[in-house]
Amino acid sequence: MNNYLPKRVLVVAPHCDDEAYGMGGTILKLRAEGVDVFCAVVVCGDLRFEHTGTVISREERMAEFAAVTRRLGCEGAVLPFKQETRMDQVPIGDVISAIERVQDEFRADTWYMIGPSFHQDHRVVFEAAQAAARPTRKCYPRKIYRYELPTYSGNAREWNFTAHIYEDIGPFLEDKLAACALYKSQVRPTGMLSLDAIRRFAQTRGFESQCDAAECFEVVRIIR
Repeated sequence: MNNYLPKRVLVVAPHCDDEAYGMGGTILKLRAEGVDVFCAVVVCGDLRFEHTGTVISREERMAEFAAVTRRLGCEGAVLPFKQETRMDQVPIGDVISAIERVQDEFRADTWYMIGPSFHQDHRVVFEAAQAAARPTRKCYPRKIYRYELPTYSGNAREWNFTAHIYEDIGPFLEDKLAACALYKSQVRPTGMLSLDAIRRFAQTRGFESQCDAAECFEVVRIIR
């Protein structure tokens, strides 16, 4: 195994689907290389889509997440928060403690987390994860990366994502799309969260790095 590979990876996702859209190809690649991966979804509640007026239940979304983690070949859990789109009303200390408990049990050496964005839940999870990963804790990750989503083009300037690492996911793109497709309640027929957009986004990042497809990551911390 490559000496630079992590041994245990924790992926912190605000919602069910962020982990697959943001880094499903990298999760598949890590698992193919023998790395243990655990996906922790912070919040999952009943969700009403403004475009259709339909309501997707927490139970349905959790079932989709379970199917996706099986497809990606990793472990996963949904934390107890149900305040979908209202995480800014939850004491951040509670969110930090919940993420810390996952880390203390899984003991990951490497984290992938979401960055701040126009979505309030993402900002809360970003701040909580940063605190939970502080190096003054007994068990903390030595490497931390941020992953990106196709929707980041709508971010304000202060939340810009800088691509430091391009992960070649060409051999895993179709499997990533197959995993994303299991989020039947989340995938849109058109727009930034459609399967076609996810494919083209990966191909664009691949074009930038001379790969067929890629996912990008921003370095937060590396302790060597």
